[in-house]
Amino acid sequence: MLKREQLERSIATIEAQRNLLGEAAAETTLRALRSKLLALSAHPQMRTTQQPTQRKQVTILFARISGFSRVAESLRDTNTLDLMNRLWRRLDRAITDQGGTVDKHVGDGVMGVFGVPLVQEDDPERAVRAALAMRGALGDFVGQVSHSLTEGAALLEQLHALEMRIGINTGSVLFGEMGTSDEYTVIGDAVNVASRVTDAAPPGGILISHDTYLLTRGVFNIEPLGPVSVKGKTEPIPVYLTLGVNPRLFFPVGRGVEGVETHMVGRDGEL
Repeated sequence: MLKREQLERSIATIEAQRNLLGEAAAETTLRALRSKLLALSAHPQMRTTQQPTQRKQVTILFARISGFSRVAESLRDTNTLDLMNRLWRRLDRAITDQGGTVDKHVGDGVMGVFGVPLVQEDDPERAVRAALAMRGALGDFVGQVSHSLTEGAALLEQLHALEMRIGINTGSVLFGEMGTSDEYTVIGDAVNVASRVTDAAPPGGILISHDTYLLTRGVFNIEPLGPVSVKGKTEPIPVYLTLGVNPRLFFPVGRGVEGVETHMVGRDGEL
């Protein structure tokens, strides 16, 4: 069966079971399936089930939330699922709004990829912007949920204790179908480095690798941190803490080259 047909059939199945699954769970699943269907339309090479693995330059984003399991234990089962889905929908949207792809959710974390199936020149910048949006989305979510809770002060305290760590790395990966599920994903050292950078991030921090820094410097307010050890690397790698977006610099139109005067030959009378 063609990949497109598999996705369309899965979407139809979820739609038919929307009432059984619940609105929140159904929408989360449908968004992921529709994103893959859209990727197929934009990238025809992915339409069949047998495609060669490709090597691509991508930017990997990992985001992990600590403290969510404690919140889940304090809620009734149905509330837990709905709360988690509401949060992940916001975080996923921050990735896709910047042109990234949600690769997978693992435990209390999410992995996003920028550069597959479509490559954009500013993929590293988009990944950092997505990370900043995710951090803001978590804060907004906690604030909004706190005003509607009825479970008590303990849960409110746990919500405000939620912390997100984000790590970003740019590098070469293998992109293609992995295993028997025919799911597209990326593997390689660049993914491992992104995961390790996330481990080193401070609570609430966005940590980027040196390779990502080289492609985004000047765009963001970045603070160098000490090198961190990464499993599989013989030497520690430098990392940088992203604090925010630098104010955009505006230049006058026709500014030319600094130190070079442009003469309007033969048009002095007009000027």
